[in-house]
Amino acid sequence: MPGHATSSPAWIAGAAAAGVALATGLLWWWQELHGPVLVAVGVDEPLVNGAVIDPSDRNAADFYLEQHPRSRIRLVDHFNPADPARAPASIATLKRRGIALFVSTQASSHAVPSLPQFSDGRALAINVSSVSTALSGHDDFFLRIVPDLRGEQRAIAAEINRLPGRRLLVLQDTGNRVYTDPAFRAFATALATSGRWQIDHREIAITHFNARRDQHLLDGGFDALYVLGGSFVPIIGNLCQLFHIRNPGATIVLTPWARSPQVVASAGPAAAHIRVVSPYPSRREDPRVNAFLDRFERRFGYTPYAMALGTTQALELLDRALARGARSPVAVRRQLLAEKEHRTSFGAIRFDAFGDVRPRYHAFPLAGVAPLAAR
Repeated sequence: MPGHATSSPAWIAGAAAAGVALATGLLWWWQELHGPVLVAVGVDEPLVNGAVIDPSDRNAADFYLEQHPRSRIRLVDHFNPADPARAPASIATLKRRGIALFVSTQASSHAVPSLPQFSDGRALAINVSSVSTALSGHDDFFLRIVPDLRGEQRAIAAEINRLPGRRLLVLQDTGNRVYTDPAFRAFATALATSGRWQIDHREIAITHFNARRDQHLLDGGFDALYVLGGSFVPIIGNLCQLFHIRNPGATIVLTPWARSPQVVASAGPAAAHIRVVSPYPSRREDPRVNAFLDRFERRFGYTPYAMALGTTQALELLDRALARGARSPVAVRRQLLAEKEHRTSFGAIRFDAFGDVRPRYHAFPLAGVAPLAAR
């Protein structure tokens, strides 16, 4: 009878198989839309022997997820090796594990050789710390929320041109020439517009600064010092302190990449004479930055490096793209570049067609980044 065919074991088995396939498909669809997404966050290995890993960016990422418990993001550490030659392999290793989204804290020396890792759509990075022009204008999957060094150096030159005096000492760090060589050229060109400064340009490996051996570099009766380097190396503060002893009335200007409480702490009395130029405002200027640092300090017991602000913004951007249905680096990039302006906790971000941003800088005393108790 016809009814017997509909209840046959073969029909039941087929229906069961179809049900399993449907359930599997629905589970896959749900996981794609709502399941966890691994995001690698950069953690720098020490540049100086005996130094400790700074946890600012990873703690900032943890802090973000604590405040956004419904986020799909799950964190993975991306350890940035001290040797730039090892940087591409550190990314390739994570890509083989299926990790396709990165919050990159690489310096220019590491990001430039790593750029091919973000060329084919298999991985996307939002970088918070690389300003080399070698990274600008590429149709790739390496986005930056900090402007490149041209705008940065123009802003620093403008700040120095506001200072009194004629004799300027520029100490260029040789440890990251991918950044500091073109940065010095851009700076010198911008500074020359005033026609006032006599530049004494000297090179030094800042991470190997030795006060006894290198103190002669700081002599000369200078009106100002510009330390062209960064990587948040605390010894920059010691260098500034020694310069201040030899040039007590001079102003010291630092790049955004030296904006850290550790530099303030090691600068001693020189801290009162240090100014920094940064894409992020001082906590004294911006209530949003101050509120974030207040909360961070209560949670972790220390003041983070300035890049923690960028790490927070990068996670906000990724979270927003994922919430709108982006499920691949290609889709995330499309989401981020299609929107004219992204509102974040610390201001608007506007990408151009290549994932770069326009320069906007703030100049202020470096002591403004110190913890509340020291303000």
